[in-house]
Amino acid sequence: MKISFGTRIASDDISGRNGYGYATQCMLASLQRLGYTVNDNDASADVEIWFDQPQNWKFRDNQYKIGYLPWESTKLMDGWVEIMNQCDEIWTPSPIVAEWFKADGITVPVYVYEHGIDHFWQPVVREPEHTIKFLHIGGEAARKGGWDTRREFKRAFPGNTNVRLTMKLVNSDWINVDTSRVRVINAKYNLKQMRMLFYTHDVYVYPSHGEGFGLTPLQAIATGMPTITVPDWAPYAKHLDPKLGVEAKLKAHQWEKIHPGKMWRPNWDDLVDKMRYAADNYDEVRDTAASGALDVHRAYDWDRLTGAAFSALEERLK
Repeated sequence: MKISFGTRIASDDISGRNGYGYATQCMLASLQRLGYTVNDNDASADVEIWFDQPQNWKFRDNQYKIGYLPWESTKLMDGWVEIMNQCDEIWTPSPIVAEWFKADGITVPVYVYEHGIDHFWQPVVREPEHTIKFLHIGGEAARKGGWDTRREFKRAFPGNTNVRLTMKLVNSDWINVDTSRVRVINAKYNLKQMRMLFYTHDVYVYPSHGEGFGLTPLQAIATGMPTITVPDWAPYAKHLDPKLGVEAKLKAHQWEKIHPGKMWRPNWDDLVDKMRYAADNYDEVRDTAASGALDVHRAYDWDRLTGAAFSALEERLK
């Protein structure tokens, strides 16, 4: 089976970057390792997959059409349902998002193809001596909870000089607010630099209101890093430490224009409690995270997930 990835992301300069484009690279590499013929915008391919938002899809009539879309809220943008129902199938990286798609009017088959973790994100041993260093990545997108993390970190640890918070983002409008306990890194990092951020910090904090998958928390737990996040949207929730899961409820929110419907609203008092718990019981949460890291690598191996998704596709196309 020949596969075409018709995505503008695949042709961008994404070398060494994390996120959406990195997931594309990992999918392409996995398909090639598994023996599939994969090219960008290949008119001769049997199947064309667009991993992008629906308004950017440009399918050919003579190919089997798969629209692959992560999403973060319970409703789709205006016009997307009509575009998506013109596909033969819809794929998404998250089971809960698949249910939201169907509830919002997607009538073609919807399948889940989760993202994976590669061996680049190997576990490391963390031995903080005097300071517990928290890390948040993604503050440029408000729904990921960067400002919330900064606010609640200060509330959780008033005057405590034995804790630090690093916030990594890329946003030209962000005003750096470094203090003795909060550091802001406003710069583009390559993958090796990103990995070093994980390796040199002790706890990952990611109180996101919604994720189509949530790649950075998966990378954090794959390195053996205690991870505080909202398990309700996480496909890998069973691999998260339940003592660090932040309570949340599906509610209306302030980003309705770009995310219609509801999103998960974290309980900020609970986030404060979970940050304090991680700092006060660091050896315990670190050992729990370390003991499960290899399980994450096994469960989220790119080749295993990709092989299962595309073998099932081949069966459907027979």
